[in-house]
Amino acid sequence: MASDSNDRPLALWLLIALLTVLGVRGLLGGGQFLLAPSGSIIGVSTAVLAPTPVDDFLLPGVFLFVALGILPLAVATGLSDGRSWARRGAVGVALLLGVWAIVEGFVLGFGERLQYVNLVQSVAMLVLAVSPSVRESYAAVEGT
Repeated sequence: MASDSNDRPLALWLLIALLTVLGVRGLLGGGQFLLAPSGSIIGVSTAVLAPTPVDDFLLPGVFLFVALGILPLAVATGLSDGRSWARRGAVGVALLLGVWAIVEGFVLGFGERLQYVNLVQSVAMLVLAVSPSVRESYAAVEGT
């Protein structure tokens, strides 16, 4: 991968931006649930969790904070630094977000939360991560 950041494709910069936005959203959303597992900070009742095996938002908060907060930020940093694992990490984060949105939609209902936004963001990140320009820019560091 070229060491000059100006040589990086626009698709890579967009992917880094989407991962960073997701990471910040994950930290904020997950952090709110970690601070108040009752959901009181954002005005969500634990009653919405009735169809799930959890009684409060602590475990979803941990998941959001780590898997959709810290992980996307680590992958965005890896992409920015040209790490060989980072493009595959971006594919993984995109798939993880898509699965989260679909499961959340089926369990809690579609349309009342950010499922559609998350699905669109998931697809966008996946398309960018597998785009020819991003794949080519990582071909040398991935050894492909």
